[in-house]
Amino acid sequence: MHSQQVKKDAPKPKPAPEAPKPKPARRNVVVEAPIADVKKVHNSTLKNNTQQKADTSVDGFLQSLGLEKYQIIFQAEEVDMTALEHMTDEDLKAMGIPMGPRKKIMLALK
Repeated sequence: MHSQQVKKDAPKPKPAPEAPKPKPARRNVVVEAPIADVKKVHNSTLKNNTQQKADTSVDGFLQSLGLEKYQIIFQAEEVDMTALEHMTDEDLKAMGIPMGPRKKIMLALK
């Protein structure tokens, strides 16, 4: 009898692990959002906010007349629209506002 030769398959080598495929480059962009400060509101703050709104309307009024360069004077004297409506030409003169701008303001308030 012939002995059959049994062919033994040589152990198959394990396939080498595939290198991971490179991922597309990503750009990490860090965006920092401003963090709002949380503060307690006091009565003085509320008064300041009211004052700022009044000042803003004086600022807008002066800008509409082309007199924005005098805004700082009105702010320094704490003049709001209510006070401005009651001011006279003499009051504006005492604040150092020249004649031409005084006339513009007085005519616009009528």
